[in-house]
Amino acid sequence: MDWELQRRVALIADPIWEVGPEAVSEEIERIRAHYTLEREIARLKKQLRSSATLEANADRLHNQPPVAIEDEAKAAGNEIKLIWDELVELEAEIAKPEPSPGKLRQIAQALWDVSVRIGKYCGSVADIVIKESAKELGKTGTKVTVAALAATTAAQNESIQSVARAIWNFVKTLPPG
Repeated sequence: MDWELQRRVALIADPIWEVGPEAVSEEIERIRAHYTLEREIARLKKQLRSSATLEANADRLHNQPPVAIEDEAKAAGNEIKLIWDELVELEAEIAKPEPSPGKLRQIAQALWDVSVRIGKYCGSVADIVIKESAKELGKTGTKVTVAALAATTAAQNESIQSVARAIWNFVKTLPPG
């Protein structure tokens, strides 16, 4: 366990300790799941910030990509905005003394759905790259940019799914409600 997690466990309220080992064990599991979720959120937000920087500078990395790729990149940008909004809502919910399991499940499902759309996006970008690279062999900048964006998006997709799984794990530790 890292220091922050140990600190949180040490701060478990006395009434929980007084109930006994099972209550303490359940509380430690809730704390661990909450802490893991916070870390997954932070990791995804960091990736989203990096991706936004890459996308903002993408026009400097290529020689006029095919319009279809630009359209796909805009669609991905919309998904990133949606993810960010869900993460802000998620952080607000888990900061509550009694987060709503239903609301958390809803956010997890929304993130999972976005990850599915991003997976489809990665597949469509790969398809476009293959088709367009056959037409435009000289535009290596385009291929490099698309490959970088696709790799970044795929990494984000994994992180989005990790956050959704962390939410579902955290919900399991909450009282039904």
